Amino acid sequence: MTHAHLTPKVSPAVAIESMVNIVGKDSVLLDPQDLKSWGTDWTKVFEPEPLCIVQPKTTEAVSKILKYCNDNQLAVTPSGGRTGLCAGAVASQGEIVLSLHKMNKILDVDAVGMTITAEAGVTTEMLQNAAKDAGMFFPLDLAAKGSCQIGGNVATNAGGVKLIRYGGTREQVLGLEVVLANGEVLDMNVALRKNNSGYDLKHLFIGSEGTLGVVTKVVLRLVPKPKNLQLAIMAVGSFTDIPKILQTANASGVTITAFEFFTQVAHKIVLKHLPGARTPFQEISDYYVLLELEQAEGEGVMENLLGKLFDDGIIADATIAANSTQFKEFWGLRENITESLSAHGQVRKNDISLAIDKLEGFVAALQQMLANENPKDMDLVLFGHIGDGNLHINYVSPKSRDSKDFHSVARAIEEKVFKLLAEFKGSISAEHGIGLTKKKDLHFTRTEREVAWMRQTKKMWDPVGILNPGKIFDL
Repeated sequence: MTHAHLTPKVSPAVAIESMVNIVGKDSVLLDPQDLKSWGTDWTKVFEPEPLCIVQPKTTEAVSKILKYCNDNQLAVTPSGGRTGLCAGAVASQGEIVLSLHKMNKILDVDAVGMTITAEAGVTTEMLQNAAKDAGMFFPLDLAAKGSCQIGGNVATNAGGVKLIRYGGTREQVLGLEVVLANGEVLDMNVALRKNNSGYDLKHLFIGSEGTLGVVTKVVLRLVPKPKNLQLAIMAVGSFTDIPKILQTANASGVTITAFEFFTQVAHKIVLKHLPGARTPFQEISDYYVLLELEQAEGEGVMENLLGKLFDDGIIADATIAANSTQFKEFWGLRENITESLSAHGQVRKNDISLAIDKLEGFVAALQQMLANENPKDMDLVLFGHIGDGNLHINYVSPKSRDSKDFHSVARAIEEKVFKLLAEFKGSISAEHGIGLTKKKDLHFTRTEREVAWMRQTKKMWDPVGILNPGKIFDL
């Protein structure tokens, strides 16, 4: 099985033998369990059927692999930590999975220029720890930081909980090394913070989901370590009050480093499935907000802000993390939602974004629509990076429910949600990309002309069409 527009010039056996000749037998996986594990991501929607898993250790090896595959019309699926939620790293049609797993070295930490250079297989957590050891801070922070890799973060332009303060992946990238489909190595791996000399090509590859080239090295900016972080969790009675919290915080001039929310249903599911989890409140509320601030030593910034929010009747209850243990516990209530949902039941996920001033109206319309739908045996679970307009919409049903029936019902609702989203001029993907699961819905977010230009761009960089075929759109 292969992609319709590709006709391999060699047999599968010959292709596998050629991969072994390039990277060695120990770096080509063929065991059925390995194929299943390395051929998919967190979506678990499509059955993985890769030809083999190839794990190069150098850029030179990546170059040789892609040149061979390009010359012989073999489909390639680039693979990072496989923590994506739109099947962008799924190999379901006999593709060669190109895993950057073994390219996991941090190459340089520059304390003067405040940059870090790493291979694509380095995890986000490794970058955070290396920056910390050097007395600095790497601001990309994701729930999957222990598994997700920086190459995949670049490919999906990952956002994370600190985007409101520092921006997403795109804002952290200073330089890239990318291997193109024909094996050519494009060296844009420079640490310049200012470079106004023509087109900035690296931005084409950020968010391209591995369809234009394979990222092998990255230069990233570091920032000074935040000082005296304060974290509060608030109980809120209505979603309409959540934007008011953000507005009040912004008006008070505080430095917000994170602003997250989750619903009562999400909170209860985490409390049920996360060992040791506990709620800091006596009574359960409809919504919760996590607010993280940076404040100067000795200032009671958080206390003053919470006092105003109480006085204005915006929040019902709140507590401030008193120590590092509570700090971790509070963040755990938010960061463990995705895994807790997977343990709780069947999940279909939407990752959307809107302009912040449209959030309140959209959520009100969404809740009214779902109240009218009243889907049987299905919970709607909302959480997300509310400070940058990113909502995660999760449709959850018991594991005992027939899977096809669940996805059929959820898909029908999902289409209505996307139509509603289009009315509010939002995006169907905030940070996980399009992959396989959302390409049929790309028209809700992009015009026909935009998609046409995307296809032209793809054809220019990958004329044979070997890189992650079928992702984002069909050629």
